[in-house]
Amino acid sequence: MRKLTDVAKRLGGTTASLAIAWCVKNENVSTVILGASKPSQIAENCKALQLVPKLTPEVMEEIEKILDNKPAPTPDFGRKR
Repeated sequence: MRKLTDVAKRLGGTTASLAIAWCVKNENVSTVILGASKPSQIAENCKALQLVPKLTPEVMEEIEKILDNKPAPTPDFGRKR
């Protein structure tokens, strides 16, 4: 978590906003569902959208190396994604 927090801070966000931005950027995620009990939480969650352009392929690879749990790609059986 400390390494992810460092990445988030370097990009100008929080660990939570990095997690949301990572979901938005991830090609295997079709929908990001946010929950909140206060309007301020929704506003804070939406700030994650500012991090999405900062998630370059290099940053995404850095995150994947930190997590070290990337699943193997699913077979596409010759079809292009």
